[in-house]
Amino acid sequence: MKLQEIHLKLMDQNLKCLSTAEEKRSQKKKNKSEEEIKILTERLKEAETCAEFAEKSVAKLEKTVDLEYKLKCTKEEHFCTQRMLDQTVCPE
Repeated sequence: MKLQEIHLKLMDQNLKCLSTAEEKRSQKKKNKSEEEIKILTERLKEAETCAEFAEKSVAKLEKTVDLEYKLKCTKEEHFCTQRMLDQTVCPE
């Protein structure tokens, strides 16, 4: 074999090794990206679940506040009615 043929053969082997290494690196990168997408998707689902729970909690709290306000108004009305009754029954 001539020196040029040996040199070409070595270059061909080196090129194949580099190509294989690049394919492996590319596959690892792809796998890593897919895993990261999976993790981020799971986190997104968890965040959405937490947001839904928070929205329901806020709605319940708003309803409670509304009920408490209505109760306060009703108590005030009752107090005023009671005073009017007291004044009517026992005027001063």
